[in-house]
Amino acid sequence: MFKLLIRTIIISLILSSCSILTKEKKIFFNQSEFIKQNNQVKNTKKNKNINIKIFKYYKNIQNTPNLFSYSPNSIFIKKIIYIKKNSNFFRSAYESGLNLSDIKTIIKATEWQINFHQLNTNSTFSLIFMKKKITPKKNKNMLLGIKINNLGKIYYAIRANNGNFYDINGLNKSKMIMNFSFFKKYRISSHFNLHRLHPITHHIIRHLGVDLAMPEGTIVLATSDGKITKTAFDQISGFYIVLNNQNQYTTKYMHLKKILVKVGQKIKINQKIALSGNTGRTTGPHLHYEIWINKHAINPVHARSNFIEPLTKKELSSYFKISKIILSKLK
Repeated sequence: MFKLLIRTIIISLILSSCSILTKEKKIFFNQSEFIKQNNQVKNTKKNKNINIKIFKYYKNIQNTPNLFSYSPNSIFIKKIIYIKKNSNFFRSAYESGLNLSDIKTIIKATEWQINFHQLNTNSTFSLIFMKKKITPKKNKNMLLGIKINNLGKIYYAIRANNGNFYDINGLNKSKMIMNFSFFKKYRISSHFNLHRLHPITHHIIRHLGVDLAMPEGTIVLATSDGKITKTAFDQISGFYIVLNNQNQYTTKYMHLKKILVKVGQKIKINQKIALSGNTGRTTGPHLHYEIWINKHAINPVHARSNFIEPLTKKELSSYFKISKIILSKLK
């Protein structure tokens, strides 16, 4: 009785953490294929041939530069979830052995494509995991791909090297898209710091963003879609822009040389919005960049895990190589 109570509590936490309140819909795992690198498969002879073929494909991935890193003890698992009448995805996923982290990953990978409130009876989730052995007694699952069949409508989500999930075209249309490519191009000269000693005033002042060292006149691109809510000048920030996204986050760009947008203007990600400069209270040319979520400033470096980054051309090339293999096992 006590175990049943504990299990009920855990399932309730899963439902509340996912912020999805649906009628009970049960899902059963009816297939589980284990692919081991030593080719020891416990299934039927027919399935054994399939599993060995999958292992060889993953061996090719392992030997491809810049793709997922595999350990010798990795095990690949394919599972298919069937949504039956009067049942629930979250409960069945938990009872089948998936932990809260696995379930959250599945939801985050697919919620931008489907509405979990509108999953139909007999819909299926095909999943491919890589199980890594962390210690002799501890394993970690990495979700590689998902195929959803919701009454004939097919959706895919494949993991890229950056840890995010994209469709078969390498796109993710989540509202939390953010381009952080400037972190790769420019050095951070001053980090986010709530107790920074200001280089000019020599007082402890909160530094609510990051400073990116870039030459004066460098083109500044919008890091997300949104609407310009403010353009102004003051003695501290210099010329600056505030861009508000409908998904409750705001980005700010400061110390600009020239502003190229107007208040009220709708902006697309990667659109030119300004030229970097050296205006306001500075010690040299740079872009000061901030991210605010629900009126709280967050560290842009750490915030990257909360957003989806569009794939670059180089990343797309790697993505298509691995997605081709994973898709062949999901179909």
